[in-house]
Amino acid sequence: MTRAGAEGIEVELATPRCEGCAGLCAWRMPRAQRMTFATQRPLTVGDRVVVAVPDRYLLLASLLVYGLPLAGLLGGALAGLAALGSDLGAAVGAAAGAASAVLAAPALRSRVERGTLSRMQLRPGADAHTHSL
Repeated sequence: MTRAGAEGIEVELATPRCEGCAGLCAWRMPRAQRMTFATQRPLTVGDRVVVAVPDRYLLLASLLVYGLPLAGLLGGALAGLAALGSDLGAAVGAAAGAASAVLAAPALRSRVERGTLSRMQLRPGADAHTHSL
């Protein structure tokens, strides 16, 4: 935590390290990002905290990123096959379904982001239980 005030506390988010690429992906991320959170926890400047996202919102985000395009692709292919009865119809339907999923994603993404940001939780670094890859 870097600052406490009436509007909340400011947290400096560290660049995550994982075992997958030995830190090679860190060059794409900003070195330090700061966010302000409202909290009732008695924290002081210098305390280490964990910013946690509820599991439900991780699932929603992954469904949005992976599930929506897949559903559009498969649903469009089935609709195109049913409408035209050929592989060409399935391909056109799959392209149309995938395109509609891509067009619908920004509006849904902003709703998921708002919900996620409003439900982020701060936990003290010592007793936080985290899941990591």
